[in-house]
Amino acid sequence: MAQQISTEELQTHSLKITDIVNYLQQQGWQTINHPNPRLLVFQGDKDDAGNPIQLVLPSQNTFEDSSRLLKKVVNLLAGIEEKSPQELIDIITHTPAKSS
Repeated sequence: MAQQISTEELQTHSLKITDIVNYLQQQGWQTINHPNPRLLVFQGDKDDAGNPIQLVLPSQNTFEDSSRLLKKVVNLLAGIEEKSPQELIDIITHTPAKSS
């Protein structure tokens, strides 16, 4: 079974939404318009069934379900990229912002 990070472990990291957004954009994930302004949706490559993979992030770290959504994104990305959740967090937190 793939290694996963728990919500409690995730809270000990200073993982910010902007860090994940920067990372996803640099990895080629596309922003998808969503009617709920509290959510940021990204679409990546296709899964084994040919469906596009979508990641749903909260638009702010302060929402009640932010930790749960971040945990899901970190665990899914780690699985896709064949890295441990901790490796992925380390990469994301050291990814420089995209210069405009």
